[in-house]
Amino acid sequence: LLNLVGLDTAPASRHGDQLLCQLEVPQQHQSIVSKCFDIIIENSPDPTQRPRDKSQVSLKVKFAPLRPFVAMCNLVITRASGGRWRFDVKLEATEPEVDDTISIQSPLNKPASVAFRLTNHSSVYAEFDAFFDAESAYEFTVSPTSGVLEPAGTSGTTFVITYKPTEYGKPVQGKLIIQTEDVYWSYLVKGTHPKYSAPVVEKPKVATRLSKDVAQEMQKNQQARRKKNFIRDNMGGAAALRDA
Repeated sequence: LLNLVGLDTAPASRHGDQLLCQLEVPQQHQSIVSKCFDIIIENSPDPTQRPRDKSQVSLKVKFAPLRPFVAMCNLVITRASGGRWRFDVKLEATEPEVDDTISIQSPLNKPASVAFRLTNHSSVYAEFDAFFDAESAYEFTVSPTSGVLEPAGTSGTTFVITYKPTEYGKPVQGKLIIQTEDVYWSYLVKGTHPKYSAPVVEKPKVATRLSKDVAQEMQKNQQARRKKNFIRDNMGGAAALRDA
């Protein structure tokens, strides 16, 4: 509901027969506003939302923007029998949630790329700009950065995102923006490194442990050496040499 000071009309009358509603838009925004905004004087189907005062009118507003923008406009309501009311109107379309998330994995200092196709929302060709916003990691690039977007119903224009990491660290990300005069797309791009896998050491091919049988035999030999009296044997051997 909108209050028009000085308006003297019975609440039950049809304001649309007497009042004209017009939105004055700055020239630089006229094209985009004309495609996404509409306002008319019309009573609401909900009885509780209809004017109850002689100075009130009901407005029906449609605002369906396809890209972010801000426009300072003027709403002018004119009465045929005389009288004009002017109101400041701020149209603001904020950035939407990203359309999709794209993940790219690449080893250090090696580029990896992902390609996708995109068409315009309508059946006409449209010039576009493609870029990563200022907060995006510098390791990301997009190609092409400008050109003509193919219309809806075609195979679409191909875009290639490249990721080339130059140092190890936490995963990086960027926001890719593709926009025409009327439409806006955005994508969250994430870059990661391949998961590191430690090398697996193979079992030695050369046996480094003695078998049970060999170990037992060596133990017997050591025990036999301990029981043998080397001094007595040496003395016996010396006496045998003298007798000879």
